[in-house]
Amino acid sequence: MSQYGLLVVDWPLILGVDAAGVVTDSGNEATEKYGLKAGDEVFGCTRLGSKGYSAGQEYYLMDARVAIPKPKNISLVEAATLGVGVETACLGLFQGLKIPLPDPKNLPPPSDEWVVILGGASSVGKAAIQIAKACGYKVVASCSSKSSSVVKELGAVPFDYKVPIEQQVKEVLDMTSGKASKVFDAVASEDPVICKELFKATQTMNKFFATTNDWNPAIDNFEGGTTYKVQLGEVGRPESKELNDNIERYIPLIVALIETDQLKPSEYEVIGEGGFEDAIKAYHHQVSGAGGSRKVLVKIQDP
Repeated sequence: MSQYGLLVVDWPLILGVDAAGVVTDSGNEATEKYGLKAGDEVFGCTRLGSKGYSAGQEYYLMDARVAIPKPKNISLVEAATLGVGVETACLGLFQGLKIPLPDPKNLPPPSDEWVVILGGASSVGKAAIQIAKACGYKVVASCSSKSSSVVKELGAVPFDYKVPIEQQVKEVLDMTSGKASKVFDAVASEDPVICKELFKATQTMNKFFATTNDWNPAIDNFEGGTTYKVQLGEVGRPESKELNDNIERYIPLIVALIETDQLKPSEYEVIGEGGFEDAIKAYHHQVSGAGGSRKVLVKIQDP
């Protein structure tokens, strides 16, 4: 956003959309409809590019309907790693791959259906693996060889995205017995070659591809499949009713999976002791790539 102005509603731009904090005040609807009050701990994704909503300030606004109540079994720091990744994963799985949204109190049993996740070691990919597993699906996920242990720990079967495409396709088809009809690209590939090849070799009638790359018009329906582009950028905005409705529907499941340890926070790194100067350091640390696949966090003030 800072480089290209995408999704920026007001300048100057203040950084921070993945956030966790303590409610200091709430409007009538937030209290009466959503039960939020001063002292409650919440997390999620704030409105992107809007003054007053960015998390890199002492106090910020968060839309009540997309604010997620923090379960007691994780800290505020851990909660701050989850918002964008979890919400993006839910949109990809439930809207894009047409996985039925389950009752959090009655999760489906394991099945023989497979989900393929591209970028399993990313924050979105990790969340998608855990949520798909909780919904009864088997998961095969691409990652580097050094990240394969992380993907395995989450319950997915890893395959190396650095080997030739032909080898990747063969491995996935062998693992899934040719049932690779649901593919989620969690890392915004410019050209989902592997998905195209998987769909060519998959004889299933219904094929679904979800991608976090929502800016490339060249990515469209292919090989008999239906493509869904995840668009979280307008979360919270009043005009984005369908998006906000979906996020609101996911919240009970997200909370339940965290409470039962089926959805765990991402690895993270906290920069400094807290304050605006550390926020600047954290930004440069992140854009330099020094944080790797870890979430880079900074504390603006004590809750």
